[in-house]
Amino acid sequence: MPRVRTDAKTCTARSQAGESTTGDLAASAWADGPDAVWSSVTQAVGSLSGQRPSLLLLFPDGAFSHQEIVDQARAAAPDVPLAGMTSDGLMTEDGVRLAGCTAMAFGEELSVGVGISQHASSDFRSAGRIAAECAMRHADPRPGHSLLLMFLDASSGDQADAIDGAYSVVGAGVQLAGGGANGQSVSLLAGDVCCDDAVVAVSLGSEKPIGIGIGQGCRPLAHLSIATRTNGRTLCELDGRPAEEVYLEGLNRGGEELSDEEFQALAVLHPLGQPELRGQLRLRHIHGRAPGGGLACSTPIPPTAAVWFTEQTTETIVDSAATAVQSALAPLEGDARAVLVFDCAARRHALGGALGEEAQALLSSFGTVPSLMGLYTRGEVGRSRGAKGDRNHAVVVVAFG
Repeated sequence: MPRVRTDAKTCTARSQAGESTTGDLAASAWADGPDAVWSSVTQAVGSLSGQRPSLLLLFPDGAFSHQEIVDQARAAAPDVPLAGMTSDGLMTEDGVRLAGCTAMAFGEELSVGVGISQHASSDFRSAGRIAAECAMRHADPRPGHSLLLMFLDASSGDQADAIDGAYSVVGAGVQLAGGGANGQSVSLLAGDVCCDDAVVAVSLGSEKPIGIGIGQGCRPLAHLSIATRTNGRTLCELDGRPAEEVYLEGLNRGGEELSDEEFQALAVLHPLGQPELRGQLRLRHIHGRAPGGGLACSTPIPPTAAVWFTEQTTETIVDSAATAVQSALAPLEGDARAVLVFDCAARRHALGGALGEEAQALLSSFGTVPSLMGLYTRGEVGRSRGAKGDRNHAVVVVAFG
């Protein structure tokens, strides 16, 4: 059973949300260098017009050690609820940053709860449930005004399990967003705890609407196959034959001799897609080849599942970012006042030198750019309706009204 930290510093809540009369909803900042965590937190807190922060979200680069993150954050903001995770690439109001730390300080308007469950790999579903229970302990969720952020260690198990555990707590009335930590050294942060192999949950409630938009740039190709043999995250066979062979044939690349690098470059543009209701695709990222002719996937694909081969391009990825923003803004009563972005690391690799084009499309879709922070994740969490929320090759945008 995962161990949950329930002391006041890692499981906290503000029981009431009210109209703020002292300043903005949130303020964000980015900084680089060895003191980037301290500097970004100091700037974000200092921009809140004298409010005491109800929450600090941190997305530091994965080069920072666990202890550095906690020490610098606490030196800048003692006794403020903290949560976050590491990344390999950040998004700010000025575009993409490849190092440093971005921070967002939320003011007094939101109700907040933070929970963490450690040793998550022993039971990832229970870890998601425990973290969500802690975060929601004093919450009074309202549909369209409530959000549960989930920060995960993708190496701890199938992210769908942790999301299912959280969903068993919050149900359909609470939207989900977040993703898997990324970077050189994966870290999840909640209060004074910074570690790997954990699930962090953050509940946010607002009197104003909270919108979520999910975008992906993939379209299905003509070929549909059946997963006839799987082993964990390895897709061994499609249609009774080696999965790699069938996959390449479906992309009209059958019989080609590809290096591992060439295969990975092809796969990042052609994820697998499991068909869902209403014609949607549940995308599954392919890391590379697996022994015996299999495909190494980021997420398990169940046997007998139908699988589409898909394709995406720079243009469709860029367009999907703008679509996600438009969907996130739709429920709001005006402009967004703060925005969180969880973008797939595989999309970043697929874009290559066009990385800035996606960021520009996303930022320009807001008109006036609000306080914004984001990162590139290993798997995304995004659910505004339905019971599923685990994503690959997606961008998830959260907009606060």
